[in-house]
Amino acid sequence: MSYFSDNYSKINYPISDSKLKGLRNAQIGAIHAIGSQFTLFPNEPALVIMPTGSGKTAVLNLSAYLLRAKRVLVISSSVMVRGQIANEFGTLKTLKESNVFHKNLALPKVMEVKSPIKDLETWKNFKVFDVVVGIPNSLNEGINDNFKPPVDLFDLVLVDESHHVPAYTWTNVVQAFPNAKKIFFTATPFRRDKKEIDGRLCYNYPLTKAFEDKIFGEIGYYPVITNDPDPDLAIAKATEKIFNEDKAKGFNHVLMVRTETKDHAEVLNVLYAEHTELRLKKVDSTQTYRTITKTIEKLKAGDLNGIICVDMLGEGFDFPNLNIAAIHKPKKSLANTLQFIGRFARTNAENIGEAKFLAVPNDIEIGKMMLYKEGAIWNDIIKDLSEGKILEDDKIKPYAPESDIQWH
Repeated sequence: MSYFSDNYSKINYPISDSKLKGLRNAQIGAIHAIGSQFTLFPNEPALVIMPTGSGKTAVLNLSAYLLRAKRVLVISSSVMVRGQIANEFGTLKTLKESNVFHKNLALPKVMEVKSPIKDLETWKNFKVFDVVVGIPNSLNEGINDNFKPPVDLFDLVLVDESHHVPAYTWTNVVQAFPNAKKIFFTATPFRRDKKEIDGRLCYNYPLTKAFEDKIFGEIGYYPVITNDPDPDLAIAKATEKIFNEDKAKGFNHVLMVRTETKDHAEVLNVLYAEHTELRLKKVDSTQTYRTITKTIEKLKAGDLNGIICVDMLGEGFDFPNLNIAAIHKPKKSLANTLQFIGRFARTNAENIGEAKFLAVPNDIEIGKMMLYKEGAIWNDIIKDLSEGKILEDDKIKPYAPESDIQWH
C-alpha cells in the first residue's frame, strides 16, 4: 500500500455553491473524466484541457489519490510554479479548504527538486517521498547515457503546461518512465510548430463555460491612442490613470508591465519611476528564486503596485488580484496570448473588477484576428480564438473515436 492508496477512501466530492466551499464544475468534470479514461485506456496518457484559472492544480493533486498512485512525479514549467505545486501537495491547502479532505488528513512527503540531478543516488533517494516535483531541465540532466532513474520509480507522471511536451527536455523525462500512467494538463493544446501533443483527450472545459461558471470575469481592451513613435510614456500614463481609477472604486488591483527584452524592461523601469507615482519592481530570469519570491511577497502585501516582467509569472502563476496589464510589446502566438490573458481574468479574489489590457492599436494578427484593433471586444474574441483553434486541431486523439464505437 502507499500513502495515496491509504487515503483514497477519504476523498469527498463536494460541489461548490454559495453556502459551501467545494469543487468547481470544471474540477468535478475533469477528475471524473480522468478516472473514466484509465478504466478504458489504462496504457494511454490522458490529456486534460482546462483554461487558465479554472483550478487545474487541484485536479492535478487530486488525481494522485484517485488513481491510488505509489509515487508521483510532477513536471512543472517554471521554478515559480514548481514551488506552488510542491506547496499544494505538501499542505493540501486548496483541497482541504474545498472540503475534499478533512483538515486533519495526514500530508504526503514531498520533494521539490531545486538543482540538476547529477547521479543515480539522487534518483534512488526519491524512494522515500510520495511526490517529487521538478522542472524539465533539472530532471532531464539526470537521464543520460551514464545513468538514469529506475523505470519503476514512479507509477504516475503528471505534466503541467503539457503543450511543451514535444520539446526534447520534456519528452526525455516523460519517456523515462514507460510503465507509469501519465496525465497531461494544459490550457492551450496547440503549438506554433504544429507538433502533436501526446495523449488521448479525456476532458475539454471550454472557455465559454468558464465565463458562464464565473471562473473568468469580464476582460477589456483599452487602446492607448498616441502619435508618438515611442508610445511607452503614453502607455505608462494611461496605466497609472486606470490603476488610480480602480483604486478609487475600491478595487484591489495589481498591475503587470509586459515587454520582451531585459534591456527594454530596464528602460521601462526608469520611465515608470520618473513619470508616474506607481511603485513597481522589475522581475526577470536572471534573478534568483529567493529574490523573485520576495518581490511576490511584497506584491501580495501591498508594498508594490505591480511588476515589470519579461515573460515571467505567466504560465501557472496564481495571483487573482493581477488585473491590469500594460502591454508594451504584445505576444504574437495564440497560445502565449491566451495564457497571458488568462492570468488576469480570474474571479476568485475579493474586490476585483474587470481585467484591463492597455496597448497601442496595431495590425498584429493572432489566430487570424486583430486583437489589438481599436474597438475590439475581447470577451467575444478570446472565446472564439480559443475554442475555434481547439476544434480545428485534428491532432488530438478524441475520447471515443468513431472507430472505437461498435453499433449493434
